[in-house]
Amino acid sequence: MRQKEKSKIQLFVSQKVRELRDEQKLTQEQFAERINRSRAFFANRENPNCGMAFNLDMINTIAKEFKISPKFFIPDEGL
Repeated sequence: MRQKEKSKIQLFVSQKVRELRDEQKLTQEQFAERINRSRAFFANRENPNCGMAFNLDMINTIAKEFKISPKFFIPDEGL
C-alpha cells in the first residue's frame, strides 16, 4: 500500500528541519538521538517521498532541544 504524499506545509516543515540539521552539522542519526528518536523515524519524516510528517509535538520537541522558536518551522504565509 502506497503512503500518501506530503502536503505543501509538511514539505516546508521537513525542509526547515533539514535546514536546521545541516546548520548544526548533524547526521540524521545524530539529530534523531538528540530528540530521542530512531534514525528511521527521522529519515521517514525528512524524506519528501514518504507520507510520514512531523507533528506539532515533535516540532516543539525539536525547538526545545535546539533552543529555537517553533515558529522557525512555520511559513510566514499560508502555502
